[in-house]
Amino acid sequence: MKGMGVLLGAALMAGSALAASAQSVVTVQYYQDRDDRQAYREGYRQGASDAQHGRRADWDDNRWREADDRAAYRDGYMRGYREVRVDYDRDRYPDTARRLGYEDGYNDGIRDWRTGHSFRPKHSDHYEDADRGYDHRFGDKHYYKQLYREGYRQGYERGYGDRR
Repeated sequence: MKGMGVLLGAALMAGSALAASAQSVVTVQYYQDRDDRQAYREGYRQGASDAQHGRRADWDDNRWREADDRAAYRDGYMRGYREVRVDYDRDRYPDTARRLGYEDGYNDGIRDWRTGHSFRPKHSDHYEDADRGYDHRFGDKHYYKQLYREGYRQGYERGYGDRR
């Protein structure tokens, strides 16, 4: 019976040691995950800020010593940058569509005038396609084309008309 008590005591001690070591592993893992989340959040904030201020994507993950923290920071940075940049581009795309359409129309108008063609603002692949600069993240492609064509017609009239 005495041997059984010693055996039971040894088993309990071994079990306690195992439980203590498991708790320390969980604790270390918990802190590691918290660092990763913190690195990700900081990366996201910096990426969003860079995109909002029109800076190019350029993360600096040197603050983070561990590879998993650096990776979390970069992932957060790129996500923040992309999400804000898409919203920024979406807000600006009507101007982009009109500007690119105007540029193409102006150049086509000048070319048509120089080569002796009649005034024909709708007789161009640029006008027909009307999708230069379009990105699927902008949303409705038909609306983009409409804005592009408005700019194109204005540019064409200017390019052809200035030469008359």
